[in-house]
Order: sequence, then structure tokens, then C-alpha cells
Amino acid sequence: MCGLAGLMRLDGRVTVEDVGAVLRMLDAQDHRGPDDWGLLLPDAAARSRELGPLLGRLDPAHVMTYPVERSSATTVLGVRRLAILDRSPRGRMPMGSANRRGWLAYNGETYNYRELRAELGPAESFSSGSDTEVLLRAFDTWGEAALARLRGMFGLAYFQAGPTPTLLLARDRFGIKPLYWHEDRRRVLFASEVTAIVRGGLVPDEASGEALARFLEWGSVPSPLTTVKDVRALPPGHILKISSRGARVERYWDLDGAVEAARRAAPRAAADAVVATRERLEESVRLHLVSDVPLGVFLSGGIDSSALAALAAEGRPQPLTTLSVAFEERALSEAAYARRMAARVGADHHEVLLRAPDVFADLGAFFAAMDQPTVDGLNTWCIARAAREAGLTVVLSGLGGDEVFWGYDHLRRTAALGLARAVMAALPAAVRRGVTRLGPMAGALLARPGLDRLAALEAPTPPGVYHLVRGLFPRATVRDLLGASEGDLEAAAPALTGDARAGAGDLRETLTRLEFSHYLGDQLLRDTDVMGMAHSIEARVPYLDHRLVETVLGLPAALKLDRARPKPLLLDALGDRLPREIWDRPKMGFTFPMAAWMRERAPELERLCLEDKRLQRSAVEAVWSAFAAGRSHWSRPWALLVLARFGPDRRERLAA
Repeated sequence: MCGLAGLMRLDGRVTVEDVGAVLRMLDAQDHRGPDDWGLLLPDAAARSRELGPLLGRLDPAHVMTYPVERSSATTVLGVRRLAILDRSPRGRMPMGSANRRGWLAYNGETYNYRELRAELGPAESFSSGSDTEVLLRAFDTWGEAALARLRGMFGLAYFQAGPTPTLLLARDRFGIKPLYWHEDRRRVLFASEVTAIVRGGLVPDEASGEALARFLEWGSVPSPLTTVKDVRALPPGHILKISSRGARVERYWDLDGAVEAARRAAPRAAADAVVATRERLEESVRLHLVSDVPLGVFLSGGIDSSALAALAAEGRPQPLTTLSVAFEERALSEAAYARRMAARVGADHHEVLLRAPDVFADLGAFFAAMDQPTVDGLNTWCIARAAREAGLTVVLSGLGGDEVFWGYDHLRRTAALGLARAVMAALPAAVRRGVTRLGPMAGALLARPGLDRLAALEAPTPPGVYHLVRGLFPRATVRDLLGASEGDLEAAAPALTGDARAGAGDLRETLTRLEFSHYLGDQLLRDTDVMGMAHSIEARVPYLDHRLVETVLGLPAALKLDRARPKPLLLDALGDRLPREIWDRPKMGFTFPMAAWMRERAPELERLCLEDKRLQRSAVEAVWSAFAAGRSHWSRPWALLVLARFGPDRRERLAA
């Protein structure tokens, strides 16, 4: 894991301003790479008088250069490194090829690097044991085609020096690792965090009103939007090609196409499908265990994390380290199940008791670490801190298990959702409008949180259905909170990047696609990366090995659905590794008893929300009143608190 920063000039040679900006971006990401750092410059720039005073303050062992031809002194790359494989200086980045023309800055892990290394040359031709050197050799040899061979998570920059220099940015298939960029007439900049780009000083910190509205609709900012108007997220499975002619985004991997190919090759017999799933899962966990630093497992006690603990513990010479959280509110704590599973696999188990006063006392640090506003992330922030205190650097997370194996209720019960959609679609538009307006009234009368989201079905499309199950605030409430007109919100871009194709195919497949692109990509993975890296923890997600995902999603739905058991395909693949008490119980999820904790502090928290002048006072009060009366989920007032704190705490971090 690392923090990347860099830029490419489109209008000439790099300047002191450019190098200073990249160094500031690196400083803003020191938590992402506390072990090492490196800076790449053109030969000419490194020798210039102009840069002398700035470079004189740096350790020359960390400054690398590339040869300049004609007007090719265009690019600066920087890396903050969290050393996982080959912790020696031989793994320092940016890393260059022997002729100093190919350079790699890399954030992530390539789990099949040993296989690629054997294919790329004899062992003695490599000077380090890092996956970075293998990845650099792969790009030098195969170019961008190397991406199709990678199994892992990454945000990377591959620079080719020469008469016509080019810079390639790439992000892994599911967006496990982040990459953000900005383009203007003079340069393209990029970094692993939005905050770092702003900290560089070359991009104005101008707020995006659209991102604010979309956050209130969904609880996170949908890609490629960010809270900074002129900074975009590079979408998962995409590359950004940069040259003197500008920047161009291209897709290199597509979930639909990959799943369709897997479906054509899928085994027909159920027993063979279980074997194929077992082999892919065991292989993925084995690959994800490669590390030169201490590694553990986040163990909630649920199916997904328990399965990882069982698989990771097999064949280890030393006990596996596991971590879980416990609460004083026992009805909401899965700690007992985590303890039983840890004992079953012989783990060295660490349990962290979280109390509300301690968690809320640390909220300032949590909000300061937040790179983009989100209603999630606090759980990961707390458990990642515990992992660091336990001496770990790498942890395995069960993230992705629900998306891959259809663990969510709405993915198992699409018939009811499809019927509701069909009924609404059959009604005249005026009648639909009237029906959806009854949602808030029904919620108030029946004290049922979330009924106002029925407004999403006024447009009875798959994205509307998805908003019904995943949305935060209905659009009418967003308008009230922002004091915006309906036209202001309607004029905005589509809410989700998957909307353009969201009407095609089976409803369950459509919802699965949206889960991957939005809830997983825009929220869970983003939060896991940011909050893990806040404590210099690398979080790995074995369920999102692309070969495992393609295999499972390509299998018939009947193998993944069972009224008597959750995630039947996963359970069948695991065999007797999981005891019945782990899977035969209500699903809880890795969350905190936030409703109870927030009610104890409601007056103080509401006061903080009312200080946010972007939001309408009466609408904020209405949200908190609904929460107090039990008509609203805790995530809604929490979202308002996030907005109130994200701005001031982020400004303090930028000024630091």
C-alpha cells in the first residue's frame, strides 16, 4: 500500500511550482506510506538552478531522474511507501527499468507476481523480491496488455520517457484502490486522495454542489464525482492515457462481458460448480496471504469473515491473528461468535471493546481522516486502529462476500421488488406521483423508517428500485435540505455510473451490477482503503479476486439461492469448515449500535448539524425529529453530522 502523487505537463517543461506541488501531495499522504518515499524528476530539472534550493532539502538517495530528449521533461512522479514485500530500499518507488525509460509508481498488491516473474525472465535478472519490479517488467514487456494478466488491487502510474513521453494511469477492476485526477490546459495531476490534490496547491478547493446532493441521496459520493468540482475519480477497470495531446479515459475490463464469458464456460453439474468455486476461493485466499509483514483477519463472526479465518488458518506454522470488536450492548454484538470461530481455528484472537464515550471522543480524528463524505467507515477506522496496535500491517477483510454470493436480502428477493416495479410502471404518471407522495405520510403513521423512499418508484426503473433499497434521502428531502429547486437536481448528471446500462437484463443481475459499481465501489471499498490507510493498514479483500467473482457470478442463480440457508454456494464450497451456529442465525453485518449511541447525544449532535449553513435549518430539525420519533434510520442524521464535520475538519487537515 502506498500514496501516489504526480503530474504531467501538457505545455512544456516541469517547474519549481510543479515539483513543490508533488512534494506537498506526498506530505498529505504520509499516513499511506510511513516506511519510505521517492521522487522522480527529469535530468534537466534535477540539475537546474531553479530547483536547487528545493532539492537541496531532500535526501538525494530518494530522488531519481530520467533522461530527457527534446522537450520531454514533462513528468514528476512521487510515492509514499508502506513496505509489504521486500522492505529493503530495493523496493523503493518510483522504480525504473535498466535504461531509465520505463518508470512505475504503484499503490497496491499483485498477488500473482511470482507466476508473472517466472514468465518474464530468470530469477537472477531481478534485483529485488518486490511485486513492483515484476509489474514494471510486465509493463516494459507487454505494455498496457499487462493489466489483463494482473490479479490484485492497484492504482498505478506507468511513465515512458523518450521523445514523445506518455503516462498511463490504471485502476483495478473493482476499485479496491483509489486514483483521482485533474486536468487543465497546462497539466494533468493525480493522487491517491482528493485531499492530497487540493493540498498540492494547483487545484482550487471549489466545492461540487452536485456531489453534495448525490451524497445526500446515497450516503456516499458516486464516482466519478468528488467533493472538489474539478477533481474526478478514475473509474474501476479503466485507464487514463496522458500525452502532450491531453488525457483520454478508456475501459480495459468490463464486469458484464467477463461474467458472460464465464457463464459460457461454466460447469453444468452442481457438484462441479461447487468444486470450481472451492478451488477459486482457496486459491484467492492463498494468494492474499503473501506478505513480509505481520498479517491478520478482521473476524466479525459472520459467514464471510469466518470463512476467511478458516481458510487462512489452514497449514500455517504459527497461529493466525484475528481481530473483532465487542460492544456493551450485547444484543448488537457478534463478539461471542467471533470468539468461537477464533477458538475453532486456533487463532491468536484480539477483541476490542468499543464504548460510545470513547468512540465519540475520537470523532475529530475520524472526520479528519475522511477523504470523501460517507455514512460508513467508522467501523473500519476503529478496527484498523486496533490492528495497528496489535502489531499488524496487513489484514484480510470479508468485504465483497455479500455481493459475490448474494448475501443481501434484496438480491435474494427480487421477485417482490420486480412486482412492485411492474405495478408502478402500469400506473399513469399522475397516479404514480400520488402513490409515492403517500410514503412520508405512511412512514409517520406506521412509525416505519424509510417508507418515504417509495418516491424512488415514481420512475419505476431498475435504478429507482435500487434507490428504494440503497438510497439515503428521497430527492424531495434533498431539495428541502439544500433549499434547491426540483430543476436544479434534475439538471444534474445521472446519479450512478451504472445508470446507462441499468435497464438491461434480469433485475437481480442489474441490482448486482449496481451493488458492485456503487455500494461496494463508491462506499465500502473507498472507506476501507481510506480508514485503513489512516492507520497505515493494508486491507485485502480475497472475495474480490476477479477470477473468483467471474466464476461465481457466471454460475446459475439456482446454485446461489436457498430458502433454508444463506449463501448456499459458499457454504457448500467450504464443506465442514464452518459450524452451523455461524451461518444459521440472523444476519447482523459489521456495524455499531449507532442508533442508541446517537440518541444519548442527540441535542449536541443536532446542534452541530445546525451550524452547517449549506443546509436549511427547518429541514435539519425535521430529520432529527423523525429520528427521535423512530421514523428514520440513524444514517440520516449521521449523514448531516458528516457534512457538518467533514468541511471544518478537512480544512484543518489541509492547513496542517
